[in-house]
Amino acid sequence: MTELISKLELKKINQLILKIQQLAQKVDIFCSALLLQAWRRIYFVSNKKEVYTSLKKRKGNCLRCGRCCHASLKCQHLEYDENGLSLCKVYDRKPTMCSLYPYNENDYFYHLRPACGYKYYDE
Repeated sequence: MTELISKLELKKINQLILKIQQLAQKVDIFCSALLLQAWRRIYFVSNKKEVYTSLKKRKGNCLRCGRCCHASLKCQHLEYDENGLSLCKVYDRKPTMCSLYPYNENDYFYHLRPACGYKYYDE
């Protein structure tokens, strides 16, 4: 009987550890995305000419997945249509930082880079 209780307790402990690991991963992604948001703004203000030059090298298109809009904090202006494509409610007056994402090869949320429709290639 005590062996059964020990197995059940061990199972609960393992489940708890798994949940803590999943939470830690989400916190890590959130914090790194928040830091990137701060870095992007500082970099943009300091290097506007370089940013606009770099944008000319950007290839591809937005896939309208909405992931970048929710990378750190959920954007209050994002909705989805009946096909699951994202729609910006303030598209005609959206913040500059949204319009520019990603403005160079280093301006990706690391967990979104593989899925982003925009790419930068060496010329």
